[in-house]
Amino acid sequence: MSTTSVAVVAALALAGCGGSKSTNDNTASTSANSQAATTSAGQASDKPKEAVTLTYTIWDQLQQPAMEAIAKEFTAQNPNIKVKVDVIPWGDYWTKMSAAAPAGTLPDVFWMHSGQFVKYASGNFLAPITDKVKAGEIDLNNYEANLGSIYTLGGQNYAIPKDFDTIGLAYNKDLFDKAGIPYPDGTWDYTKLAQAAKQLSQPDKGIYGFAAKMDTQTGYWNDMLANGGFIVSADGSKSGYDDPASIEALKARYQMILDKSSPTHQQMTDTDSTEMFKSGKVAMIFEGDWRTTDIDGSDIIKGKWNWAPLPKGKVKRGNIINGLGNVMSASGKHKAEAWQFLKFLGSKRAAEITAQMGAAIPAFKDTQAAWVKSKPQLNLQVFIDQAADAMPYPAGSKAYPVWFPKEGEIMAQAWGGKISIEEGAKQVAAMMNQAIANNK
Repeated sequence: MSTTSVAVVAALALAGCGGSKSTNDNTASTSANSQAATTSAGQASDKPKEAVTLTYTIWDQLQQPAMEAIAKEFTAQNPNIKVKVDVIPWGDYWTKMSAAAPAGTLPDVFWMHSGQFVKYASGNFLAPITDKVKAGEIDLNNYEANLGSIYTLGGQNYAIPKDFDTIGLAYNKDLFDKAGIPYPDGTWDYTKLAQAAKQLSQPDKGIYGFAAKMDTQTGYWNDMLANGGFIVSADGSKSGYDDPASIEALKARYQMILDKSSPTHQQMTDTDSTEMFKSGKVAMIFEGDWRTTDIDGSDIIKGKWNWAPLPKGKVKRGNIINGLGNVMSASGKHKAEAWQFLKFLGSKRAAEITAQMGAAIPAFKDTQAAWVKSKPQLNLQVFIDQAADAMPYPAGSKAYPVWFPKEGEIMAQAWGGKISIEEGAKQVAAMMNQAIANNK
């Protein structure tokens, strides 16, 4: 995928619900048989369709109202198909899906994350939709760029693009005003970020300028890219954690903890750093657009915060872009109905509902403006603007499910002070390179 792609996903267009049969299938051998076939077809068309209830499982409770609104509109158009939206929190989602997959009890339709995709596709737990693409039921041109390539394996398509996300710099306007510091903007670089974080910090009062959290997508991956480093090489053959530019970026982030411009790793382990931001204890944090509704729901910070673009690094402005997909279970009992719902989820109308309700940035082209306008008091446009230069989430290989969990284990030792940042980065690189070699 091009590193300059505007966000997201591969695709689908809303297509006709029924396919036409071939001429041979519709031809009767005798006039009597033809008459019988006509009568039978007429009776079948008059027979009420069987009522079906589909399960649609997601992990974000904040998006549940929008998903239910989409399901309701779908059922209004397809009265025989009802949709039950189930929410399983992210912390439990993949544990339950991992158990349901081999048992053949996955939901009819559910959310898929790029980091989990290879596991479910290679295990034959997802229903391929390649035939729908080849039949023209899906128009890939209806979606922004091609992040949908994340959901392709072995030449097969598995997911319909739902949304995309990038990372922004959330800041507390109240704390900035009290310190007399101008708000972050597009001119900021990492030097300015560190300087402001130090000025804003009052560790004796439990207030910190920046949350230098140990995190990948919403943390140091952005720093590494901005500084000229990389996560995985473009061809997927080598880790970038031991690249000098990557190590320098990791050290710079950790230095904010040493300077007491950030809470410690233990503090951010005990209390989620975004929760600290919501309570007014942290002035700035890197976070994904998907946390907008959550943060704005805090009575403590509501009306006192906003978004800015990530700071510029030595080489560029780094950012990670990802896109969720909607998928179908390979073992579902109502695949025809599930496909109809899957198509609707990928329609422009579903995207409009998603945007208007502020649930997420929809993947369907020319529908993002409504999402930006859903919270006019916040600068949501930064997420759209940053998509053009963002790097895709690096999950497109069989090695990713192997190295990603181990990355967190090693970096936790570095962030916790048990080993140096450089040693942690080099250990991660060695581990990743081994995983890549073993999973080609």
